[in-house]
Amino acid sequence: MQIVKEPCGHQTLYRLVDKLDCMLGRAITSETTEEVRLHEIYVKPEHRGKGYGSTLMQAILNGDKTKLITLCTGFTNIPFFKQHDFEVTGTRDSLVFMSRKTLTPKIQ
Repeated sequence: MQIVKEPCGHQTLYRLVDKLDCMLGRAITSETTEEVRLHEIYVKPEHRGKGYGSTLMQAILNGDKTKLITLCTGFTNIPFFKQHDFEVTGTRDSLVFMSRKTLTPKIQ
């Protein structure tokens, strides 16, 4: 399996594909000079529980390590993102806002 990273307008699509180029899952991000925003991370139901979500997340985390990574998700997804060092930064209604601090300080 491999990650295919493709520009898609102002966003980036990460596709996790098998040897036959069949998509197992995907993630969508957008980026500014200060942050990466995770809009979606999805693994097809028949492929869940195999670590594919973490594989997609690692591809995103391996990008620019100087930028803050932010997302908005449902409360049931908090444990998955906490496994990847995200912190809850706020809540509203049925949504939770999370971010992951940069690992490498930005050199000025």
